[in-house]
Amino acid sequence: MDITPLLMTFGLIAIAELGDKTQLTVIALSAGYDRVKVFTGAIFGFILVTGLGILVGDTLFTYISPSWIKIIAGLLFIVFGIWILLSQKTSCDAEKNKSVSNPMISTFSMITLAEMGDKTQLSAITLAAKFDSPYLVFLGAILALGLITLIGILVGEKLCKIVPLSKIRQGAGVVFILFGILFLAGF
Repeated sequence: MDITPLLMTFGLIAIAELGDKTQLTVIALSAGYDRVKVFTGAIFGFILVTGLGILVGDTLFTYISPSWIKIIAGLLFIVFGIWILLSQKTSCDAEKNKSVSNPMISTFSMITLAEMGDKTQLSAITLAAKFDSPYLVFLGAILALGLITLIGILVGEKLCKIVPLSKIRQGAGVVFILFGILFLAGF
C-alpha cells in the first residue's frame, strides 16, 4: 500500500495550518476554556469540513456560495470577539470560566465556518483528486489538523500561565474581530 497521499497531505496541511486563523482561534479559546472541549470541537469541525470537501468537493460550492460562508463566518467571528471583550473573566482556570455555555459547540462552529472554502479544505479536495485516494488524504489531513490543534492548545495553556487573562482576552477579542472584518472584506 502506497502511503504517499497520507504523508504528502499531512505535510502540506500541517505547514498550511501552522499559525493560521484556526490555530490562533484554538490558542485563544484554550487559554480560557476547557481544553478537552476546545480540542474536541475543533477536531469535529475539521472532520466535517474535510470530509465534506473530499466527498462532495466542488459540488458543495455549487449550492452554497463561498461568499455567503465567509459572510456568516465573518459575522460569527465579530460577535464572538465582542463577546470575549465584554466577558469579565479574571482566571485562566477553565472550570471557573463559564461565559461560553459550551466551548465545544462554540469551537466547532467557529472552526467549521472558518475552514469552509479555506486553503486546507481546497488542498484536501485537490489532493484527493490527484491521488485518487480519498481515505488516505482524509486521514493525513485530520492527523495534521489534530497535531496543529494540539500545539495550539498547549500554547494557549502556557500563554495563560505567563500573560494575565485580561490581556489574552483583549488580544483574542481584537484578533477575532479582525478576522471577522477580513472575512467580510473577502480575504
